Amino acid sequence: MGFRGWCQYYRSVVSNKTFGLMSSIVNRNLWKWAVFRHPKKGKCWIKKKYFKEYKNGNWRFMTSKKMFLVKHRDHAIKRHVKVKGTKSPYDGDWVYWGNRLRKMPDKPQRVINLLKLQQGKCSHCQLWFKNDDILEIHHKDQNRRNNMNKNLSLLHGHCHDDLHKKCA
Repeated sequence: MGFRGWCQYYRSVVSNKTFGLMSSIVNRNLWKWAVFRHPKKGKCWIKKKYFKEYKNGNWRFMTSKKMFLVKHRDHAIKRHVKVKGTKSPYDGDWVYWGNRLRKMPDKPQRVINLLKLQQGKCSHCQLWFKNDDILEIHHKDQNRRNNMNKNLSLLHGHCHDDLHKKCA
């Protein structure tokens, strides 16, 4: 797992102190590497060459082409939202589960956007989506290459099958 992947994995838990500690360790090691690489150069020269000012006056390890190393704290911490009280996917509260489904991190961004546009409902049957529903993206004009949001709609798997039976 790479640097970015590690940060994304741990961003859902209380990790602010850990991210700060890891950033300090990485910066210290980068500084040691730069001093080792240029033993005859001064610290000001090394700082000027490798550490440039970034947004809000913060310093970053950066190349001459303005490519920089991402810091741990650049990854926003997203808290896991617990299920309310005695809620269950089988209790019939489709409004709650439809809204919760819109915030699921395991869904692709396109599906989340369509859920928001359709307010958590299937555009074919107008029923709320549930956690265990199969979600399929339907292209209204039947052109799979036209992926504009106005051409897409989110359907239950069985609604999508039903819709394509009518088209055939």
